[in-house]
Amino acid sequence: MFATPLILLTIVAQASPAANDPQAKGEARVLLGEGTKLYQQGNIAGALEKFEAAYATFPSPKLMFNIGQANRDLGRPVEALQAFEKFLTGATDAAADTIADANKSAAELKRKLGQLRIDCDKTGAEVSVDGKSLGLAPVPNLLWLTPGRHQVTARHADAAPAIENADVTAAAITTVTIRLGTVATPAPTLDLQTPPPSADASWWLGRTWTWVAAGSTVLFAVGAITAGVSMQNKVSNLKKQCGSGSDDPNGCTPSQFDSVDLRKNMANAFWGLTAAAAVTTGVLFFVEGRPVTMAPMAGGVTGFIASVRY
Repeated sequence: MFATPLILLTIVAQASPAANDPQAKGEARVLLGEGTKLYQQGNIAGALEKFEAAYATFPSPKLMFNIGQANRDLGRPVEALQAFEKFLTGATDAAADTIADANKSAAELKRKLGQLRIDCDKTGAEVSVDGKSLGLAPVPNLLWLTPGRHQVTARHADAAPAIENADVTAAAITTVTIRLGTVATPAPTLDLQTPPPSADASWWLGRTWTWVAAGSTVLFAVGAITAGVSMQNKVSNLKKQCGSGSDDPNGCTPSQFDSVDLRKNMANAFWGLTAAAAVTTGVLFFVEGRPVTMAPMAGGVTGFIASVRY
């Protein structure tokens, strides 16, 4: 399995083309030797790293045969085929049996792979397959891929990106057409310079619960005042009917005084609710948090507890 790469390594080391940097050639020869040992030991991945490092140091096309062999042994048929084709194109002075071996390996790989033709309607779009960029459209060459589903993506600054799936079949050519959508131009908008509301005009905004509590305070106060007035009217009536200045010798009945107490209790209850609502209004005013100017309520209240004198 390893005989062909080992023979080629010797050929490459001895027959690499002339270079302007002899030091780079020497470093590549060292890397080749290290890769050979790793390949003989069965460490194909390690050998591939050395072969690629040697090619990066001294890019002799003959090294592509070694890279192709290692990729094929690692189960990377696409990379192997690419390496063999680069070898066959560039290393025309290689040994005839090595060229024949490369042609045989490339033919075997092509029978296991499929080809993909990419037709993109947007010139200059960046085309990628399975996340790997192929450059800008149009894509001139057929792409060798393993059989199965592959994702083709095209992106352009002036168009919406597009994604298509391509099902590649072995020993066949598959064509995928990818069309980029047009990016909608936003409609022009009028820039109306509306000045922000002044503090005097917007002090009441954002204080929903403050105003609910304030409204409740007013309603409870009205209820308290109404109950208090009703109580005072009842007391006046009782004084006239059965007070010290009345003509009724029997005086007032307990039930009549009970009605006065009821009005008194209602007034006191409403004053208590008014006080609670007023406190809540003050708390919400600061919690909901915008400075406001409160106009004073008409009239005044001198006390919260209603009292009755007969």
